[in-house]
Amino acid sequence: MRQRLNQKMLKTLLQVESITDLSFPELVRLFREEESISDFLPEGTVQIDPRNGDSILYNSARSKRPRDHRPELTSTMLEESDCAICQGKTTGIIDVANLSQGFTFINKNLFPILYPMDDETISEESGDKHHASGPGTRSARGFHFLQWTSSYHDKDWYNMPLSDCAIVMKRLAALEKKLLLEAEGLLPDTEQRGDQRAMQNYVLIIKNYGRLVGASLIHGHQQIALSNIMPRRMIDNMDFERDRSEPFSSYLCRENPPDLLVKDYGPAILMVPYFMRRPYDMFLLVKDASKKHLHELTEAEIIAVAEGWHDATRGIHKILPEIGREVAYNVTTSNGPGTGLYFEFLPHSQYFGGFEHLGLFVCQETPDRAASRLRSLLSE
Repeated sequence: MRQRLNQKMLKTLLQVESITDLSFPELVRLFREEESISDFLPEGTVQIDPRNGDSILYNSARSKRPRDHRPELTSTMLEESDCAICQGKTTGIIDVANLSQGFTFINKNLFPILYPMDDETISEESGDKHHASGPGTRSARGFHFLQWTSSYHDKDWYNMPLSDCAIVMKRLAALEKKLLLEAEGLLPDTEQRGDQRAMQNYVLIIKNYGRLVGASLIHGHQQIALSNIMPRRMIDNMDFERDRSEPFSSYLCRENPPDLLVKDYGPAILMVPYFMRRPYDMFLLVKDASKKHLHELTEAEIIAVAEGWHDATRGIHKILPEIGREVAYNVTTSNGPGTGLYFEFLPHSQYFGGFEHLGLFVCQETPDRAASRLRSLLSE
């Protein structure tokens, strides 16, 4: 039998069927009452690199995360290996939706990068942890969730039906909406951008796939965080819009050369950027740059974005083994002020060296050849 979290185990973990039925105070309560998280709380502080504004969070407990990535195992053995998620060894579930096979669900991250703590309780809840110190030390607070793409261990965006991908994207949008619209005022010490408050809070959505890029578990998932810290990419996007009087996604849709198109979905477009840093990097952009968040998208836009995730990850899963690379990639979501809405797909197709850490990138493929190869693979 294919490994999966079954309905019987789901019932023991399920706290709420739909995130939309949960008030924000109840969500805070469920986080604070999740005893299993208490041993793995973050330090609750952030430092800012004065050279470029990068934010650095601290959580020494994340080094204790279980890892089931073992490169010496074959793919068959990996499917049959013990998976904590399939065994139900996880936190309470706060959202679930049926798929054509199994279900997708959202729960609380057992090893959170952010936690809903106040200044007065950071020391108490963090125990004897050492906190970051130095100029500009600030408190960091929020929430950290996981969305498991499917209850089936071997299913993820790249090999699921498009209808299932759309359901997963809709549940992701529902969580984003809950966090953005109902958390106002609950995360004090919100970051300021100059004299202007950009947003009260920030919803960060990423995906890590593969041990080489930070994924500790094989079972396909996304990470979602509500943060009082504005990450560097949001700052960059705000600065871009201020300097050019248009969102970055609008600029790239217009200026990226036509031969770098991978696929057009109508409301969204998948492309290789003309400034590709590593081979087969891709951008998925929502064409309507007035949309800044997932929950603002129409049904057609949600379906287009879900298909873009499906195709981009499918292309990465095909092309990396062909070039002798282990399948590993990151996906980042750029939402909020200055962006429009776009996603970056970053395959681990080339190691970065010293020059790259200076900001000088040496890419081992050209954008036009990468786009052509991706178009060919996706048409097969």
